[in-house]
Amino acid sequence: MKRRDIEGLRALAVGVVVLYHAHFFALRGGFVGVDVFFVLSGFLITSLLASEYGANKRISLRQFYARRARRLLPASTLVVVATVIAGRIWLEPLRLRDLGHDAISSAGFFANITFAHRGTDYLQSTLPPSALQHFWSLAVEEQFYVVWPALLALLLWRSRHFRTRAVVGISVLSIASFAVCIWQTNTTQQWAFFGLHARAWELGLGALLALAWNNVNKIAAWLRAVMGWLGLTAVIASCFVINEKVLFPGYAVLLPVAGTLCVLIAGDDNRFGPQILLRFQPLQFIGARSYSLYLWHWPALIIGEAAYGHTLNATERILLLGIAFCGACLSYVFVENPVRHSAKLQLKPMLALTMGAGLIAISLAAGIVLKSNSSSLASDVVAAAPVAVQTTTTQVSSATTVAPTAETTTTVPGPPPVVVSPSAPLEAVEQGVLAQEVPSNLEPSLRAAMGDKPIIYDNGCHVSVGPSVPKKCEYGAKKSTFTVALFGDSHAAQWFPTIQMTARQQGWRFLPFTKSGCPPIDLITWNMLSSNTYPQCRPWRKNVIEMMIAEKVQVVFISSSVKLMAVNTRNPFLPEQIVEAQTELLTQLKAAGITPILITDTPYPGDNLPICLSRNIKNVPRCTYDREKGYRVERIQAIIDAGAKNEVQVLDISNWLCGLTKCPAIVGNILVNRDGDHITTKYAQWLQPLFDAAVSPYVNYVRQRTSVS
Repeated sequence: MKRRDIEGLRALAVGVVVLYHAHFFALRGGFVGVDVFFVLSGFLITSLLASEYGANKRISLRQFYARRARRLLPASTLVVVATVIAGRIWLEPLRLRDLGHDAISSAGFFANITFAHRGTDYLQSTLPPSALQHFWSLAVEEQFYVVWPALLALLLWRSRHFRTRAVVGISVLSIASFAVCIWQTNTTQQWAFFGLHARAWELGLGALLALAWNNVNKIAAWLRAVMGWLGLTAVIASCFVINEKVLFPGYAVLLPVAGTLCVLIAGDDNRFGPQILLRFQPLQFIGARSYSLYLWHWPALIIGEAAYGHTLNATERILLLGIAFCGACLSYVFVENPVRHSAKLQLKPMLALTMGAGLIAISLAAGIVLKSNSSSLASDVVAAAPVAVQTTTTQVSSATTVAPTAETTTTVPGPPPVVVSPSAPLEAVEQGVLAQEVPSNLEPSLRAAMGDKPIIYDNGCHVSVGPSVPKKCEYGAKKSTFTVALFGDSHAAQWFPTIQMTARQQGWRFLPFTKSGCPPIDLITWNMLSSNTYPQCRPWRKNVIEMMIAEKVQVVFISSSVKLMAVNTRNPFLPEQIVEAQTELLTQLKAAGITPILITDTPYPGDNLPICLSRNIKNVPRCTYDREKGYRVERIQAIIDAGAKNEVQVLDISNWLCGLTKCPAIVGNILVNRDGDHITTKYAQWLQPLFDAAVSPYVNYVRQRTSVS
């Protein structure tokens, strides 16, 4: 089927996707071009299959899959292999294993599942995007192609009114898919975005239009023309009105989907319809090459940025898109078209299928080879283990406090000690700023960094995005009558190893209550993972406080990210909002007899440090960052102010992570960050003696005080 309006729509769809990815013209919703492609695919494929069934009373699955192999696999295999080679040359070494895995999933038609899993993994939220991430939409279509011919044949089988039965069956499936899409957009948005089950209705609507085409053609030409213009307007408008603040796909995707259907209804022979524009020769040229352009543009931008070593400016983006366009034109002329229109392959479908299997094997092999890459991620330098010594501290009360035992006397303690915040950077941290090479004895290694997280991530004690019920997990001295807790998001969870070791040494029972992305303060946050509000936070917070009261928690350590975003602005909360919300929480806890201790947030490097270091094995200073940049000083100060306002102790850990002006990526032979904002378990354990000295006198004072009362 050759329709110039469809070719023009393809050009429009790929154009807005490319411009969106390249950050041009404020096309915040340019990703809707993919939805245009979904509708077109459902329409075209079903038109071909229904015509075949109408002519032959059967659908040849062998011929269908042979056509798909000729059409899709040559260009996609070329791009996968080229991306693997380019990635091996220019990407940071630490990203190569993931790229290899992505090549395998792209070849195996399950890239959408890979990226849905990755997108719901809170620990991977700071990773840069994959150079093959755009293959998710191809995987959706390929999965559709696997099931659709057989399903359509089943619906059409032995029926006089085969189109009617097919329309009913597809309508039921599409309604179910749309319902799942709406539900998952509000629960697990990544699966609604990437999953075939939540996108099938878009292809289904295209299929329904194809089956109803004879009736559609009876609509008055003028009315179809009006619908076409309205549809084209809707598609273009959706690129601007849909953005990251809109729940997507959800109901919002109806705009580009309905718009595409209306443009198709207008037809290719309507003198007054939008095909007047869509027939424009440059659009026809781009539309014919839209598949190749879609394949090439994203790897060019991602690997190009890695090659440049910085965020791309407009000139660099234009240059890379030019390279992608040239690659698309060349692959269209020399790979895509020759194989697609090969007379030999058309006559011998088994040969085409064999070729397809061979191309898939090539992509799989490229991914496997890259994934097994074993290039060194360290220099030959061996670094000495750092010594955790605080050279300068804030002066505190001279009262001596001994860790009490079960036989603690009822003597009222003297003047209370205070939590001791470091007033100067650690010497080891200042030395870390001067490090030049990644040591061979780095702990954890760069490859193991992502997995160097507290054990509570693996045993369910740290609550993931979905649940709102905390899990009771006991650590430290489990039989002790004195209980401390940890309360906050993943930036609180990173302190679990430190507090666990301290609790064991001091004889405290320790209960961690942490949840990804949920601050302990009662502010309505925006879930960056699901691009949605975060309704689970408030009930989780309420449940934690109730559980702490029930478990007779006497001291709670509180910490959270200062970058959590407000729902209404999608920007971090203002300092005054933090102080107000902290005051409300601290008042509630103190009224319940729980003594809070605030821990300030860790710094933000602005980059994934293990990936940065893998690129700069012998130039570590490129991965250090300015202290002023890493700390949001006004928001850190808000935590300190909230403590002072409410007479609550605050542990400011800034000098444990940064020197006077710079923050290191490595301290001695210890890697500081496991990603772009969480410290490694190893570094948290290294800080434990300092943490113990800073907080234990005060906590044990509270213990003595509560035992007296």
